[in-house]
Amino acid sequence: MAPVIEIENVSKKYLISHQNQDSYDTLVNTLSRWAKRVYNLVRHPFISSLEGQKEEFWALQNISFNIQEGDRIGIIGRNGAGKSTLLKILSRITLPTTGEIRLRGRVASLLEVGTGFHLELTGRENIFLNGAILGMSREEIKRKFDDIVAFAEVEQFLDTPLKRFSSGMHMRLGFAIAAHLDSDILIVDEVLAVGDAQFQQKCLKKLGDLSSAGRTVLFVSHDIGSVLTLCNKGVFLEKGALKYIGPIDQCVNAYMQTCHAHPLKWVGKAGDEHIHFMCASISSDATREFFYQGDRVQVEVDYQVLQPSKDLVLGVAIWNQRNQLLGRSQTWDHPQEFPLLAQKGKQRAVFNFDASLFHEGEYTVRLECFIHNKKSILKEEISLKFPVYAKQRNTHSTRAIRSGVSLGTDWSISSKEDI
Repeated sequence: MAPVIEIENVSKKYLISHQNQDSYDTLVNTLSRWAKRVYNLVRHPFISSLEGQKEEFWALQNISFNIQEGDRIGIIGRNGAGKSTLLKILSRITLPTTGEIRLRGRVASLLEVGTGFHLELTGRENIFLNGAILGMSREEIKRKFDDIVAFAEVEQFLDTPLKRFSSGMHMRLGFAIAAHLDSDILIVDEVLAVGDAQFQQKCLKKLGDLSSAGRTVLFVSHDIGSVLTLCNKGVFLEKGALKYIGPIDQCVNAYMQTCHAHPLKWVGKAGDEHIHFMCASISSDATREFFYQGDRVQVEVDYQVLQPSKDLVLGVAIWNQRNQLLGRSQTWDHPQEFPLLAQKGKQRAVFNFDASLFHEGEYTVRLECFIHNKKSILKEEISLKFPVYAKQRNTHSTRAIRSGVSLGTDWSISSKEDI
């Protein structure tokens, strides 16, 4: 079967002007600048000034890959990696400088909030306008009108000018129109970030339903949890170059290896005259830079006891993104397991926990060490950050209220007619 999207050696070049010009310049300043430029050309005809120079910037460089029908592709990378430029080329908003793309099927794209809307028109009128821009016939829009309105949740604002809509309402309406187009390829940029958590889940479920129906979805987002939930394959771009394409979890892992936001290992020097710490790491059986709920996570600490003490205590504390303590475990909770702490020499301590204890989010493990009732040796010198994601997200819940520690899933429900 031929790929639904073929991208061959696509590059995109922009020219960056070094002209120092205010976007809101006055007529007098504009005329003065042009007079100065003419004067310099007459006086130095063979010398070009820096003011007129332009620098080449390659937003994409020799990108090549194919996408099969029904694939859900997550395009990830840092800001400026070329993600939006690639989507604009695929949406035919801009042309590549070099290379070729081939699209088989009808394309619908949602790249920016409010694209194709007219602020003076009502919500009702904009549904017909935007639908027509996307290629829908008037009869098709009429047939799907009620579904679009219900999905966007803007029933009571249908006859209100769009200029009075919030940015979230703009996004909901734009997504609803694009999602109900009978397209073969749906391209979605980082617009879901505008919506609330509940509507984000609704959009992700809709994208999943479209993919199950055989549609191809290209999805750009900085929300790695959403990418892992929705997509089966990933494209990782870095500085305009293709760094990886393949299964989504491996793609996310390749991306995270280039980020310093998730340090899973610490190497250095910390401690005092009693104990010297050399290395600490957090890992699971899978060699990933992130953890799924259900992974068995292991914290390893290498250290050297210099002056043994029976009151020497090691511990780990886990904090959330709001810098709130979620829980801790210390060696004095299990003294029978750590007789070596009162002995001199190099040692390794290992602490295990289940990632299912945590809802999706980013957490920090901080190593603790102190001599009981005497002194603190470690405070925040050794910190390891780790992200936790769900393999399958519940689309009926909102992540806004699902953070921190999970109480588990041990539920039992039975039918009792005599209640």
